Amino acid sequence: MFQAKRYTQSLKLYEELYNQEEAATPAMLLKMAYSQEAMGNLSKALVYLHDYYRFTGDESVVKKMDELASVNGLEGYESTEFMKVQKFLYDQQYWIFLALVAVGGIIIFMMLRKLKKHNEKSPSLAISLALVTALGVYVLNFTQVKDRGIILNDNAFIMSGPSAAAELIEVASQGHKVEIIGSKDVWVEVKWKGQKAYIRQSNIQALL
Repeated sequence: MFQAKRYTQSLKLYEELYNQEEAATPAMLLKMAYSQEAMGNLSKALVYLHDYYRFTGDESVVKKMDELASVNGLEGYESTEFMKVQKFLYDQQYWIFLALVAVGGIIIFMMLRKLKKHNEKSPSLAISLALVTALGVYVLNFTQVKDRGIILNDNAFIMSGPSAAAELIEVASQGHKVEIIGSKDVWVEVKWKGQKAYIRQSNIQALL
């Protein structure tokens, strides 16, 4: 059906598999993204391209997302190089943490041995502990990937508060990527153009 360009019918079957845990394959995600783009569903196409990149790390797909974002004037899409560094650090954060713990342990052991040998007290041990802790917190915070989502629908209301009576900030089109901060009832708290805002859950899909 896909090869015959019967995108609606093939997409229905693909999405049934997609909704099953661990059933999606990279090839299937690419076909779903192509189908959605061909049907004019930019937001869904970007969701599936994002999933494909998460599985494969294929840089050409990031460039494709950048192109779609640029052509359509979409917010929230970082450069290719930044996404590569972010993904690498996220994938390696467990080993980075272990390396920090090992380095910190070696420093502390050497200082304790030196102090015991010379039978003296020094504030340098406390300073070293503080520096290692601060470095660990910084690295783990830097490698933490923030929760993000894609606006699914055109004419999505971006509000100043979690209420239909709140001030309207902007009416957004589909495809914009936003940082998700939290949720309240049927509203999702996001960061929109540098400020806190809210959007209905039905208008946004969280990215894994």
